[in-house]
Amino acid sequence: MSHHTIKISTAMFASAVLFLSCSALHRIPGPDTAQMQQTVNELCSPEYAGRQAGNDRDSLLVSMLAGKLSALGFEPFFENGPLQPFTIKSLHSYNTVMIYRVKDANRTLLIGAHYDHLGKGGKGSGSLKPDTLAIHPGADDNASGVAMAIETARLLTLRARSESDLFKANIMVAAFGAEEAGTLGSKKLADTLAALGQLPGLMINLDMTGRLKDSVLQVSGTGTFPQADSLLASARMEPFPLKLKTSQSGYGPSDHAVFYTQKVPVLFFTTGPHSDYHTPFDTPDKLNYQGMVDIAAYVSRVAAGFAEGNFTCSYLETEVPDMGTPKAAFKASLGVIPDFTYEGEGFCAGTVIAGRPSQRAGMKNGDVVISIENTPVKNIEEYMKILATLEKGMTITIVVLRDGRSHTLEVTL
Repeated sequence: MSHHTIKISTAMFASAVLFLSCSALHRIPGPDTAQMQQTVNELCSPEYAGRQAGNDRDSLLVSMLAGKLSALGFEPFFENGPLQPFTIKSLHSYNTVMIYRVKDANRTLLIGAHYDHLGKGGKGSGSLKPDTLAIHPGADDNASGVAMAIETARLLTLRARSESDLFKANIMVAAFGAEEAGTLGSKKLADTLAALGQLPGLMINLDMTGRLKDSVLQVSGTGTFPQADSLLASARMEPFPLKLKTSQSGYGPSDHAVFYTQKVPVLFFTTGPHSDYHTPFDTPDKLNYQGMVDIAAYVSRVAAGFAEGNFTCSYLETEVPDMGTPKAAFKASLGVIPDFTYEGEGFCAGTVIAGRPSQRAGMKNGDVVISIENTPVKNIEEYMKILATLEKGMTITIVVLRDGRSHTLEVTL
């Protein structure tokens, strides 16, 4: 009985803090569309040739990002400068790590986004057009996230200066290298901060935030700390232009998962995959800049809610997904990008790639695969295990749910 009493009291206290800061949160100035667009265009410039990790332009790129943050009042987190170099086997790259320090800070907020992409593609690059050698601009993945991280940082520094008595969190911003090679840069930073005893109180990850569609913003990590739902709710403004699609897990295919394994609460914001994902067609002109403005404004209010007053995050463990079969084991592909935020039974197709086997058979975005070859599919892990048994040239039967009705598809791989 006393245990529940403590939990209720804590929740009431947290709600009170959030309520008292609500009006202050809403006074944060609006995002600068032109600045975000400029950052996206700079990152997608042919000068950086698709930003493949380890290329000879890495240091120039991260220095450019450090300069943008320095102009906002940030300083290098490390004594030897804003760049954190790292070498994994033969790959040498960098993180940019900057911090804005406030008086009497008792915690740190980390806003992160990876800046690397796939270079010119080719076999083994991760491109979904591996036979096409061309610059992969990566406008959404992840120039959009980097631009939003810098803009969020700008809004937070304005807030910190205007309400210095309320702002109690240092703001760290990191642009990670080599995410596409396996979240190598974020792992380097997380391991370093853990060794220094300076892990953040909350990590916000922005990855692919530029293709807002139907107002849906995916937010993962709501189960990584008990205050997550109230923090997200307190940052809403009416009329609220976004539809939040939340999931609890702190794990997933991006940089936040690295910090979560270090027991750091996380929130991961994304607009999700699309048909241009990992192709040369992920270009700046296809981004939804008004959507980016709406997301940046919301993320800034969420971040400010953490940074103000006595707000604290208490780490919670979430279920570890068992992805089972290594990527190299797949001999065939359906041409489907998962919806990683889906938590129901079955496998949800987030994006069905045009011209690939599933699309040719009639599968649509949002279809939920419930069986393959009469074998039930209860989750993404079972889907991956079944996929590993398939070979190119096979014709298989897939049953999907669409708008509450089942459909049977014949798919030739």
